[in-house]
Amino acid sequence: MRKITFVFFILLLALISPTAVLAQRQQAVRFQHIQIDLWPEYDRPAMLVIYRAVLSNDVALPADLTIRIPATAGEPNAVAVRSADGVALNADYELQVLDEWAYINMTTNYPEIQIEYYDPGIVRDETYRTFTYDWPGDYAADNVVMLVQQPTGATNVSTMPRLTEITRDSSGLLYLQGEIGAIGQGETFSMTVTYEKTSDDLTVNFLPIDSSQPITSETPGRLSIDTALPYVMGVLGLLIIVIAAFWYWSTGRAQELPKKRTSKAEKRSRARVLEPEMHDHNPYEQNTFCHQCGKRANPGDKFCRSCGTKLRI
Repeated sequence: MRKITFVFFILLLALISPTAVLAQRQQAVRFQHIQIDLWPEYDRPAMLVIYRAVLSNDVALPADLTIRIPATAGEPNAVAVRSADGVALNADYELQVLDEWAYINMTTNYPEIQIEYYDPGIVRDETYRTFTYDWPGDYAADNVVMLVQQPTGATNVSTMPRLTEITRDSSGLLYLQGEIGAIGQGETFSMTVTYEKTSDDLTVNFLPIDSSQPITSETPGRLSIDTALPYVMGVLGLLIIVIAAFWYWSTGRAQELPKKRTSKAEKRSRARVLEPEMHDHNPYEQNTFCHQCGKRANPGDKFCRSCGTKLRI
């Protein structure tokens, strides 16, 4: 009987230990501000839930936190803190699943924390889609803000309670925004999001592609003037060497080519070709014939070379 009682006590302790630890941590932690983002079908066919929280100034650091998320979400997408200089840092955490909840246990040295997870609880009825978010009420908060992103291609987006403020980010995405106000420890609330969508397109596929960081001279793969100048000078010097070598080779070859000699036969051939051209200006001399024997006289003859008769010039 004692053994059964002991085993029952151990099992009961195991079941209540997460609740006891959570209650202890809740008493020491309070949020000054928390923003809850709901991004339906952003980069997965699920609801991306984002907590952006700031601890109250009276919370001693380092602080132990236990945040509950639905067990169906599995491992959180991100658990991070923001340092004093604004840099987001991954935070160590332990995940403990108990029934319908998963407990994220973490310790932070900074007042700003961010937790992200994907909730697969979007209900689809043909083109009509609905999702209900539940705040578990683990911590008190001085101010709670809800932000619902409108999915790409969605129409008739609405929330209950109604969020009336409409904002637009730098990517052109629309958001429904509104304040829930202050909530106490153990106080819960729900937010239902409904919309119509005819496709399964994800919002991220339609966002413009931007550089994650400004492109500077320090960006990997980018050359500054100081680093690029030696390469430019090297290429320019090589080009000058190639041009000079080509000029030297072409001028030297022109000087080495021997002058072509003209043979005597070629000179006589040229003379015969040019000779008629030399006398083309005096057609009378080219057509002088002997009136006695009819023999053609050569240019400059005064007597016929055949019969000796004086030519009639």
